[in-house]
Amino acid sequence: MISYIIGDVRVINEEDFIIENNNIGYQIKSSLSTLAQIELNNEYKIYTSLQVREDDMSLYGFFSKDELEMFLLLTSVSSIGPKNAITILSSLGVEEIKLAIANNDIDALIKAKGVGKKTASRIILELMDKVKLMPMSNKKSTISPLPKNEDLDVAKEALQNLGYAQNDIANVLNELKDMDLSLEDLIKESLKRLI
Repeated sequence: MISYIIGDVRVINEEDFIIENNNIGYQIKSSLSTLAQIELNNEYKIYTSLQVREDDMSLYGFFSKDELEMFLLLTSVSSIGPKNAITILSSLGVEEIKLAIANNDIDALIKAKGVGKKTASRIILELMDKVKLMPMSNKKSTISPLPKNEDLDVAKEALQNLGYAQNDIANVLNELKDMDLSLEDLIKESLKRLI
């Protein structure tokens, strides 16, 4: 229903934050990983999922598409609700969960708060085939800050002026930072990846 929201973060709490878009403040529940990466009054593109239950309707949102996809996979497992999925993502992170499932590693999954052996076994059983189809990465799920480099700063500003979200720009420039590109090529290559 709501795939993503682009807006300015106005409030950050322990378990959620408020992002403002067109004078509407959306309360978004999220993982510790996402909450650690956002800052007040900065603009972000947040990937979201509206979860509707009998007595509750809540919006969950994440800094990366990967984290949203893992959240949706976890909530597809019988007996795991959105709150449990958030707790698991906050404890382990996307890549650790993928590896634990792919390697049938129950001990890794029970490190997450509220996950016992039964639940860990169910996660592995129900998600093994789906996780095997997902790309694996050795990268940590957090984005390292961009190195201070004049070309990167200029490129970042140019891309922001074109309306791209700050976290998308950070992802792309992070991928390109070690390439020996001129400012013009850096912007061109960034645009190719952002479109």
